[in-house]
Amino acid sequence: MPQVPKPRPLAAPQSPSIRARWLDENEPRKLSGKEVTKLTISIPLVVVLGAFVWLAWRYMGLRTWQAVLCMLLGFLLAATSSAPAINRIVTGIVGSLTGH
Repeated sequence: MPQVPKPRPLAAPQSPSIRARWLDENEPRKLSGKEVTKLTISIPLVVVLGAFVWLAWRYMGLRTWQAVLCMLLGFLLAATSSAPAINRIVTGIVGSLTGH
């Protein structure tokens, strides 16, 4: 089977320390004689929460007005002064769950 080169981005990160780490993380690894590459999949949190709301609506009996009320609460919270604190808390929780 012919080897196809792995595509690289057009520009590498500017900082030398980040660039060295970036190159090391994206290089294929050898594990018991086989080449192993690391794949990262990113899913926006809004997609995950939307899927949860859809599942709750479909299988748990969530009423449409309840879902609309939750969305309205989210929009109103985003407009308050507590929005940055909520964002930091959610970012911290997601970071601890993903190991970042």
